[in-house]
Amino acid sequence: MRTPWSILALLWSAGQASAALPADIKAGDIVQVQLAQLHPTQAAIGYRQLDYKQHRYEAEPKKLFDDYCESMGQKGVDKIDNKSRLSQPSSFSCKAPVGSEPGPMKTAVIAPDNVLYLTDGHHTFSNFADIAGLNTPVQVRITDDFRSLKTMSAFWQKMETAHLVWLDTPAGKIKPDALPKELGRQHMQNDEYRSLVYFVRDIGFEKEQNPPPFLEFYWGKWLETQLPLKNFDLNNRNGYAKALETIAEKMTSVPKDTVIAHSDSGPLTADRLGARKKVNEKKLEKLVSDNGKLTWAFAQ
Repeated sequence: MRTPWSILALLWSAGQASAALPADIKAGDIVQVQLAQLHPTQAAIGYRQLDYKQHRYEAEPKKLFDDYCESMGQKGVDKIDNKSRLSQPSSFSCKAPVGSEPGPMKTAVIAPDNVLYLTDGHHTFSNFADIAGLNTPVQVRITDDFRSLKTMSAFWQKMETAHLVWLDTPAGKIKPDALPKELGRQHMQNDEYRSLVYFVRDIGFEKEQNPPPFLEFYWGKWLETQLPLKNFDLNNRNGYAKALETIAEKMTSVPKDTVIAHSDSGPLTADRLGARKKVNEKKLEKLVSDNGKLTWAFAQ
């Protein structure tokens, strides 16, 4: 599904050249770049998760600017008007200076080829790209500068060791050179399990303060072995709700010492990945309510 904003973004970003990186950036810096300058470190995102946000933004524009300001570490939006545009940050104001609250900011690393690779925020920034275009300016926090590595091969080895890249896709594992070069649903694959896991957060599992990297993807790969998607009609709200209820029950009923995935740091159990003891029925009811996330996700 492609929203009208997505179509406008394609036209807006067509032919746009990304600006050069600042010459003196280093680890720890907060730097302004265009979305086009951020290369993904995963090949897939959840389209239904994007649908939820984009439909909310169309109905409640203030939420779009609020999420943008929060992602820039600026707490939230302060003032907007009918001339405000995401691609023009000077057309609206945020509550605080850039980086005032760095926690929600998205992160990137610098590779030996002097390219920035996004390590957090693929869904958020893909929405911004689809809505406002790849030339939209954003602020990112640089966590690592890997330019001292001699080759890109050494860089990707380092990224895998540090759990900063996810090379699994719905079609199988890929090599780093097959990663998309740009953000947005027109460039990235759709991972249905990734969206499903997003919607059962705080219902079937809880994300702790310092979760394992790619927690949602680990759950998704496990669910792929447990619940074939052909058992559900994911093209309508009721069928999707049934899938979410089934997934939440599966997550909460599995023994907490069950190994869901393996990582270089050891096995990741259901308990380590935040499985709840029982389904949060109250939040599940809210999710599928008339004004819940799922209703927004299927809005026309």
